Amino acid sequence: MRKRHSFGIATIMVGAALLAACSSSQPVVDETVMLAYCKEPTTENLENLSKNYSSIINKSRKTGLKQPGVYSDYAVTLVKQGRRAEANSWFNREMSEFAASREYVMQLKRLLIPEFQNDNTIKTDSADTVSVDTESALSPESRAKAEEKALSVMDEKEKKSKKNKK
Repeated sequence: MRKRHSFGIATIMVGAALLAACSSSQPVVDETVMLAYCKEPTTENLENLSKNYSSIINKSRKTGLKQPGVYSDYAVTLVKQGRRAEANSWFNREMSEFAASREYVMQLKRLLIPEFQNDNTIKTDSADTVSVDTESALSPESRAKAEEKALSVMDEKEKKSKKNKK
């Protein structure tokens, strides 16, 4: 009889913990948006994914709950949209807020935006506002070299679509 009683209490405690975890106010990525981009990486799906991350960041500001990885995931979507300077700022914010992610984020910066590898500045944290294009300050040679490196890490579909746009 004792085993059933302790098993019942343990079950109730686990259920309560799960209920508390599920009802937390921490925003999460919309799985349908993520899957849509994974299934079909179109510009529209990438923009939707980026907006979803932006929304998560804005909701997190209101609740005060910060999630490791969200800033860097958002930054990756910005890089893929060509918003490299803004992405750099979000990568830097990730390293600033979550020191444990520094090595990972530095690898992402080396692969995706090598021209910003040594730039640790953080701009305003407005995820939904239109950012100023500071990338125009790059020389044409640096810009071409950076684009070439970025293309090397993109999948074949993205390479083809980017070449077709030019």
